[in-house]
Amino acid sequence: MQKGLPSRLGPNGHQAIAAALKSGGVTHVYSLPGNPIYATLGACAEAGLTVIGCRSQFGALSAAMAQNFQAGALRAVALCSPTPGVTNSITSLSDAKYNHWPMVLIAGVIEEPEIPEAQVLGDQAQISAGFQSFDGAQAAAPCCKAVVKLQDRTALSAGISAALEQAQTVPRGPVFVEVGARVLNARHATQAPAPQKQAPARPLADPQQLDCAQRPVLILGENLRWLSALTPDQTMHLQSVLEQLQLPVLATDMGRGIVPDLHRLSVFMAQEEALQNCDHLLLCGAALDWRFGARSFLDPKVSIEQVPVCFEHLLRLLEAANPQPGRAQWADDLTQAHARGLAKLRQQATKGSEAWRMNALCEALGRWLPETAMTILDSGLALSSGHKLWPVQQPFARMTAGQNGTMGLGIPFALGAAVREQDQPHAERRPVVALVGDVGFALSASELETAQRQGARMIIIVADNGGINGRGFQDQWLPTGSPDIIRYGTQVDYAQVARGWGVRGVTAASGKALHLALSEALVAEGPTVISVPLAQFCEASKPVTDRGADGS
Repeated sequence: MQKGLPSRLGPNGHQAIAAALKSGGVTHVYSLPGNPIYATLGACAEAGLTVIGCRSQFGALSAAMAQNFQAGALRAVALCSPTPGVTNSITSLSDAKYNHWPMVLIAGVIEEPEIPEAQVLGDQAQISAGFQSFDGAQAAAPCCKAVVKLQDRTALSAGISAALEQAQTVPRGPVFVEVGARVLNARHATQAPAPQKQAPARPLADPQQLDCAQRPVLILGENLRWLSALTPDQTMHLQSVLEQLQLPVLATDMGRGIVPDLHRLSVFMAQEEALQNCDHLLLCGAALDWRFGARSFLDPKVSIEQVPVCFEHLLRLLEAANPQPGRAQWADDLTQAHARGLAKLRQQATKGSEAWRMNALCEALGRWLPETAMTILDSGLALSSGHKLWPVQQPFARMTAGQNGTMGLGIPFALGAAVREQDQPHAERRPVVALVGDVGFALSASELETAQRQGARMIIIVADNGGINGRGFQDQWLPTGSPDIIRYGTQVDYAQVARGWGVRGVTAASGKALHLALSEALVAEGPTVISVPLAQFCEASKPVTDRGADGS
């Protein structure tokens, strides 16, 4: 090849994708790569993007989604190879779709060979399909906001830019982009990204509706994450305005912390009472879906006002409203109902039951971890009750499985959140802590090695109860004497499994041991796995009733 020849050629498709991602604000690319996207990852690295090689497509997309949620913007995308790479990504695409999270998955495909018509003899069905010629776009379509097939090499840059914009346009969601190997390898002229459209002006909500209400409720949700970078001053101002208006607040699980859980107007444990008795409902960043009884608790006469998803707009609306004398009693009633709900939650689980043990662990974590911690829940028992005893005091500091209830997200979510923290000034970095069940741990433990390779500072706490929802759960559903089906037959040493992936792993079988392990993990470099055998943990300590500093 003549010296200097490449400089006279335009960039190939791999390079064009990398340039379009960078110009679109993307900083990180996650992938378990394969042909034909190896060169795409190389081009991304050459363009200055941070490329993170994961152990699974599920882990790659989940980590990217978590990083985006923590950033409040689309900063990470994922790449995958054809056929199994696409099918292994579909669960994560579904998670992004139903949580309304922006995501872009770029899938390389190997096009079927072009067979000249003259060579096509006999039955068309006998012609062999190309390697991995499965239609991934068709398979992914039901789980995506949009599917794009980029088959024109001259429009590749504009197509990637449009996909990034579409993923972030309300309603947000995942965009699947399919690019063939021929398009990736072809060289072509660079095109400027499509111009960004200016968002239309949002209509103002009417503060008079709130003024007329005696028993109003505000519901906040995680969709506020994508339009608002909340400052401490803003959240303090919101709390002040809410106190003036005596306006109680409910929140989605991932919307908790905008108003701190320990604030008197945060009444999530009185949700049913609030919805059954309110006369006006304000929704901001949330919907009246299954999490709020899908309207089943509401009187048909209740007025419902959907506030545009914008924190500044919400503040302006509340500032324009006037305090009403009768609301103080309404707020006090819900505050007391909230306190009763927490007390009932602590008492309702029979001592020694799996729910009681999980509640005990969650309360211990709430006491021994800093309020600034970014916490992630990947356990059915923790999500059913225990998380309510683990306060969220900072905006968007809690992540859960969301609308799909997908298990196995805890470790990849922690990875993405920890990578996000690496971009923050050192003094502002938050601890990242994931509470995972033994099922969730097994589904994504391989990403521990990815976290170790990235130097991601994160703590994974494994709530080991010996089976799906604990060892006793099987007895509720299967005949006595059945073989172990949803109960695990042997005690797995999850700390040793972690060490096998090159990660620091410890076992904490008492409150004192857990408190010590957390203290060490919070200052350790890289990831730490703390395995907590729940039965032993609760027998050796009483974290619910004992308020000692070290749980001993």
